[in-house]
Amino acid sequence: IAQNFLNDKTRKGRNRVRKKEDVSKIVFIMATALLMSGCSGKSNSGNEKVVDIDTQSQSIENTGLPTGHKEDTLKIGYVDVTGGGVLSDMLGVARHQGFIEEELSAIGVKTELVPMTGAGPAINEALASEHLDIGVLGDVPAVIGKASGIDTQIIAYSGLNNGASLVVGKDATYDSLEDMKGKKIATQRGAFMHRTLQYMLNDVNLKESDIEFVNANAQDSAELLVTGNVDGAVVGGVTLTRLVEQGFKVICDYRVYPEWTAGSYVIARTEYIEENPDIILAFVRALVKAKKLCEQEKDTLLDQWVSTGESEASYEYLYPNYDNYYSIGSNEATILNGKKTLQFLLDNKLIVEGFDIEKWENATFYTEAFKELGEKK
Repeated sequence: IAQNFLNDKTRKGRNRVRKKEDVSKIVFIMATALLMSGCSGKSNSGNEKVVDIDTQSQSIENTGLPTGHKEDTLKIGYVDVTGGGVLSDMLGVARHQGFIEEELSAIGVKTELVPMTGAGPAINEALASEHLDIGVLGDVPAVIGKASGIDTQIIAYSGLNNGASLVVGKDATYDSLEDMKGKKIATQRGAFMHRTLQYMLNDVNLKESDIEFVNANAQDSAELLVTGNVDGAVVGGVTLTRLVEQGFKVICDYRVYPEWTAGSYVIARTEYIEENPDIILAFVRALVKAKKLCEQEKDTLLDQWVSTGESEASYEYLYPNYDNYYSIGSNEATILNGKKTLQFLLDNKLIVEGFDIEKWENATFYTEAFKELGEKK
């Protein structure tokens, strides 16, 4: 698999000028500013104008959707799997194409995109403490947060685009899941990779107790594998492709098991939604614009991917159909995935009480955004 992947890297040769944007510095400055401000969620400057509108007294004609906003900043947290602060997906397209700034600045609101190397669990903590207003994270941590009492609503879906594979050392003599019994396997507990690992084990009649589970986030799991401190790592995305490019072996490839693919949610704090419906609608509109662009121009997401320094071949390895754009709206598959996620967490006692997945969704904003922009769900 690794050799085929490496061969793919030389087969295209497009005459495309790729510019690697120094986004990590920009995002680092954003994150630093956020911490220095105390993460209060409100402006610290007495000179900045805060729009304070009674959200119950106004509504968009014929929709019943409240209008107005009480904040002048929107803080969006996203999973930073590499630690470099890059945005290689449709959220990155929405930012780099200027859609987010265009929509939010039109109503006098600033946006801060905050990279979270602690992935979904860290986003949950930041939402619970009101250090973030919106989180873009995997289904497993999002459901854990909701079940744990964090008052959020799903305002958009990023689709079923997340997959993770089991990778072992370059010179490993074992080449099947059955051979991993008793071995050290690293992945992040409570993240979608953890659920994928359980799917893998179940497929060969093994339990989590049959391996030595090492809890580490994506980049740390990869590092543990590279340094030989674990026998395998369950990782996805750029972490996976970087390991494959280096010659590490994939012994369980998620692409062979599409039923294992996981989803991600765009969730927002309920209080923030109720007080700032204008902001939420503007943000979702930016996502819809990005979705339209990605659907119309096939190379948009590929270009976004390579602009962060990743190879074209790595994108094609993960997304051969160039279709990793957000679904935004729910469908039968995303709802079923949410229910399966909830059951997985209950079965593994990672949460103690369930909830109604379908009632968690707030379709108001993406429905209105699609309508305003003349797009289909």
